[in-house]
Amino acid sequence: MRANLIVTHVPLTRKRVMALTWPMIFANALIPLVGVIDTAVIGLSGDATDIGGVAVGGMVFAVFYWSTYFLRMGVTGLTAQEIGAGDRAESQRIVARALLIALVLGFTFLALKTPISALAFNVLQGSETVETKGAAYVSARFWGAPAALGLFAVTGWLIGAGKTRLALMVQAVLALTNAALDVWFVMGFGWGPAGVAAGTVIAEWLAFLLGLALVLRAFGVNRAVLVETLSLAQLIDPAALKRLFGLNFNLFLRSIFLTIGFSWFINAGARQGDVLLAANQVLLQFIMVWAFVLDAFAYTAEAETGRAFGQRSIADLRRAVRLTSEFAFACAFGFGALTLFGGGWVISHLISDPMVREAAIVYLPWCAAVPVLGIASWQLDGIFTGATRSAAMRNASLASLLVYLGFDALLSPGGNGGVWAAFLIYFVARGVSLLVAYPALERGMTKPA
Repeated sequence: MRANLIVTHVPLTRKRVMALTWPMIFANALIPLVGVIDTAVIGLSGDATDIGGVAVGGMVFAVFYWSTYFLRMGVTGLTAQEIGAGDRAESQRIVARALLIALVLGFTFLALKTPISALAFNVLQGSETVETKGAAYVSARFWGAPAALGLFAVTGWLIGAGKTRLALMVQAVLALTNAALDVWFVMGFGWGPAGVAAGTVIAEWLAFLLGLALVLRAFGVNRAVLVETLSLAQLIDPAALKRLFGLNFNLFLRSIFLTIGFSWFINAGARQGDVLLAANQVLLQFIMVWAFVLDAFAYTAEAETGRAFGQRSIADLRRAVRLTSEFAFACAFGFGALTLFGGGWVISHLISDPMVREAAIVYLPWCAAVPVLGIASWQLDGIFTGATRSAAMRNASLASLLVYLGFDALLSPGGNGGVWAAFLIYFVARGVSLLVAYPALERGMTKPA
């Protein structure tokens, strides 16, 4: 029998969808804003090799950073399901277990940063100058790895618990601190890509400590109860650990496959030369902003799908899918149009290098198609995450990656347009592969995750 019953069923409405989603829209917009700020500061103070250095350095870090994104996704889905089922104590233990994993992985990455960097830059195909600047970025950035991974755990819990305004607060501290330090370190001290990384590292640690404090406060219990709830025996419960690691391993593989896909796109740009690498990096910032903003609806879908699964309500599941998707698809088409007609103005004010600016504007229409073609995959990711159907997500990610690599081999020899065409096909393949698996998700609603 479940203890600590805490949830009264509240039917999902469009008004409630927006009440849950608007804080995450702003919070998610702030996540890629870190990358936009990095690119803008470097773009206004440096040249194409500086932008390229941040791009390839960021890619090296992202391979390890985003491969651990399963922590955020796993915590959100499991937390929402436990709250839906009425077990507050277990929802608290979920984030505690995830934090332990995050800190162990983060400090391991930090200890291995030198061989990781050396191996990565042996694989990349950028110019010598770009790789030198990228290595400086990576060397500094790994000092924030424990905090960055810890942020996944705490924000995952806040989203799963429906405390989206607190998640917004954490992301605001991260973005605003990063912006101020980037300007100070790069434009004030002239540190270049290493200064961008240093600003991000400090911001990540401040945001993580704030997020941890907010999670502890949100637990809403006294110290004695918390110590009992988070006892070592409870945290290492074999059944709970098996569930967590089983879910997280599949999500880890899914993250690896997605990271390979995006890294492949960046490296494909590097093969086109420093100017096109930098141009693609600029356009990628648009994609990251729209992806994270639209993911706000997917996050609401995660939480509401998780609650529906916790309560075993197929009607609530379908309502969550329909209402969140209505908003998501409408916004995706709007963002596509905004990119197409307003992106040139943004690029002209972001980038000082005329060759990079011109190339980015040439390929802007390809970028504008991404939110329209990618929204199905982002929304379905949220639904499958809330349902903790990680095996289906793993399989879909692998299948779509193979499709992408095949089309890239065919199209990228034709130039940067071919690189973008293959990338768009990748988004379509991700959405289709998850859509095919959706009927099985509904059929398996009464089965264990």
